[in-house]
Amino acid sequence: MIYINRNKVKKPDVLTNDADAEHLSAHKHYITDGKTKAFEHKLFKDLEVKKALENLFNKKCAYCESKIAKTSPIDKEHFRPKTKVNFKDSDKIRGYYWLAADWDNLLAACAFCNRTGTHNTELEEKFVAGKLDFFPLIDESMRVTYGNVLIEEEKVRLLINPCIDKPEKIIAYNEDGHIFPNKDISEKEVKMVKASVETFGLLRSELHKDRRETWRQVTVQLIRIRKAFKKHLQYPNDLEFLETLNEELDELKTQRKIDKEHLGVVRFVIRQELVELRNIIKALNTK
Repeated sequence: MIYINRNKVKKPDVLTNDADAEHLSAHKHYITDGKTKAFEHKLFKDLEVKKALENLFNKKCAYCESKIAKTSPIDKEHFRPKTKVNFKDSDKIRGYYWLAADWDNLLAACAFCNRTGTHNTELEEKFVAGKLDFFPLIDESMRVTYGNVLIEEEKVRLLINPCIDKPEKIIAYNEDGHIFPNKDISEKEVKMVKASVETFGLLRSELHKDRRETWRQVTVQLIRIRKAFKKHLQYPNDLEFLETLNEELDELKTQRKIDKEHLGVVRFVIRQELVELRNIIKALNTK
């Protein structure tokens, strides 16, 4: 998971022009008319919204960073559930219906992270995961209601929002593909990482394997860079070795492109070698 700057994509006009009217209709449906049947929210389904979300998240899932546009429909995911909020004990309450057409509440997600289903870990252990209508808080008494601002609830939110939080500061990985809380973070941040891994099902077997393979690819590329740099130091006047080194550095840049899957893993591995990489680049720039 990586940080996504929501400001890089313009808010869809349909959400600017018609959102207030729709959420007032939803309020009348639930509160004034007292209806229990789910209100039909339509604005978030607009094609303009779909395209904006695909651009914002680079056609990747906001949570697991897997490419989704080519293999399955993108889920226009409501970070705060619009219809109802479920709890593990099967209880439920009305959702954040007034945020159904709120641009800041919409993300792109894959079906595996967004819809509840049964998955396997690499050890073939079955588990149920998928965000759907779950939105856990540390303190349920601070859950916001219609007409109130989110400031206080944000303080007790447990799921990581990649457009607000800085996932790369609190999430760590290892060479086996495991994902866990980073070092030296707050107790609340530890809870956020654990809750997000569990809720989004980030321990899914194939996802675990993909993270491990991404770690391997970046590590191999770093080894190639070291070897190329060593050759360049041995033969500084041979332009062939300098060209090879630059090609290897360019390949690492390719692996760091924003549309690459599991970029959080890529950046984590590179950060471990950042001092050495900077020294290599500095040595090249001073020649």
